[in-house]
Amino acid sequence: MVRFVTDEDGYWHVKRFIESHNHELASPADRHLLRSCRNVIEEKASVLKSMTNAGIRTVDAYAYLAEEVGGCENVGFSKRDAYNLIQKEKRARIEIGDTNSLIQLFKDRQVEDHMFAWDVQYDDQDRLLNFFWVDGRSRIDYECFGDVLIFDTSYRLNKYNFVCAPFVGVNNHWQNILFGVAFLSEETIESFTWLFKVFVRIMGNKYPTTIFTDQDQAMARAIEAALPHTRHRLCQWHIFKKVPSKVSIYNSNNKVRGLFHKCMRWCDSEEVFEEAWNEMIKEGNLHNHEWLQDLYKIRRKWSTAFNKDSFCMGILSTQRSECTNNVCHGISKPTSSLTDCFLGLEKVLMNWRRNEQDEDYKCSQSEIVPVIKNSSILKQAARYYSRRIYSIFEEEFIKAVGEMSIDFVSTDSSKYIVNYIEKKNQNHPWVVHFDATEGNIQCSCKKYETMGLLCSHCLRVFKQLDMAKFPEKYLLLRWSARARQVFYSGYFLNSQRSNNFQSGRGFIFRNQVSRFAYQMSTEAQGNEEAEEFILSSLQDMYKKLYLILGGKKRNQKDVASSQGGTADLKDPLKRRPKGISNARLKSHWEKKKRPKSKFLIIC
Repeated sequence: MVRFVTDEDGYWHVKRFIESHNHELASPADRHLLRSCRNVIEEKASVLKSMTNAGIRTVDAYAYLAEEVGGCENVGFSKRDAYNLIQKEKRARIEIGDTNSLIQLFKDRQVEDHMFAWDVQYDDQDRLLNFFWVDGRSRIDYECFGDVLIFDTSYRLNKYNFVCAPFVGVNNHWQNILFGVAFLSEETIESFTWLFKVFVRIMGNKYPTTIFTDQDQAMARAIEAALPHTRHRLCQWHIFKKVPSKVSIYNSNNKVRGLFHKCMRWCDSEEVFEEAWNEMIKEGNLHNHEWLQDLYKIRRKWSTAFNKDSFCMGILSTQRSECTNNVCHGISKPTSSLTDCFLGLEKVLMNWRRNEQDEDYKCSQSEIVPVIKNSSILKQAARYYSRRIYSIFEEEFIKAVGEMSIDFVSTDSSKYIVNYIEKKNQNHPWVVHFDATEGNIQCSCKKYETMGLLCSHCLRVFKQLDMAKFPEKYLLLRWSARARQVFYSGYFLNSQRSNNFQSGRGFIFRNQVSRFAYQMSTEAQGNEEAEEFILSSLQDMYKKLYLILGGKKRNQKDVASSQGGTADLKDPLKRRPKGISNARLKSHWEKKKRPKSKFLIIC
């Protein structure tokens, strides 16, 4: 070693020098491991950050850099240096505390997107308990497609063991869309009630028609209190997974199993359900089975027979939401901060919207070719529906043409009995009522009432009547390829004639106008001609508005949706998870699998 000192004149002098080494010198092949030779230059640091932000593991990002330069010895820094750099970036994001960093992110997003809304709940010690956020695009999506919600709390994705609770819906392309995300510290009645009330308030007091959840009792009671106008449905997937472990005869008796499945989803009426249920109880001698008795008490929440009058899009489980949770699980780890989770979910949301934009492009730039090219009904559907929804409709039409027959027609042609051609003795026929004067049609299967698409039985009646087209009233707007554009243009045309518009001035008016303007600005962004057109049109509108108001300017302050206040909050406590953390609950059969043997090797 050598040590130098400088004197008052600036000259360097050797103070100490030891010529011998107390270790072996590093070979040229190990030179890259010396601290003096390791340095993460800005260009490579930028590549590492970009790759890890895209969801690529740090070890894989480092391996890519090594591959590019011909080996680890040529990278210029070690794998540990790469890890330290990424961890330093993460710590910098939450330098003022995880909670306060998250709230600052919310405020920044609100500056960029005036329709971004959020709310937080904290305890008496100013520790974060729950929070919810939604951006402007999601609020617009909810206005168009918020009739059915799927809500699931299967995963905990962060170091605080907070529950990730996404509100998931379905758009006009049959794709998942996100209406907002909440993180909850506890799955209690109070937490769920707070969340549902905040959700409805931020969404302009619009209640969903149907919400799907699992069998959580706290969630059920919260829905009764906060969503009184919403039909609560239970996930059938969770029930099916419980049956083998709760009802032993279900595993050995095929008839009992078939009747249970029929009660779940294949009964067209309450009477048929009661007959099938009683037959199942008798067949399996299950009169005193407590679990089935409890399940029967809430039959209106899980059996399709009791929900034929409620729009649910034919959804039977929360697996769409669980699919969302699986995606979230991929972008987050048990050690992730809340800020990391939020940023990761934003990336998921961007990918979903890119997929939706791709589908919008395909619908606008290509025409659907019906499988029967000369069918006027299929042509009518192809011009209106999105590509995915049209494929569902086409399947029903082919089924009507190739598999269905008319068994009975009343003398006034108002009642039809439709059945399968080959399975007449094995299936219960469907009854279709048709009013030629009003153009109304209704089937006992109630597919249009629950999904918004005509069933094969109704289409078979139209074929029997040689109708070239079906009434346009049965073309549901939410399934249109141009659902958003039609919705917002139709609002301003119809609102002037609407009594609700006259009585709902104030918040409702501002809400609808801001959403319409947000939609236009989003579509015009990036196109200079479109941007200039919107700005000039707004200036002209403002001048005319100025004259209408008598030359008086009325400035109104926007009300921020955040209720958490501006004071600094403390990070939440780490909580013990309820059940299995960061994993999907195992089914009965998965639990019965024998675990792999583990051996202790003693050297």
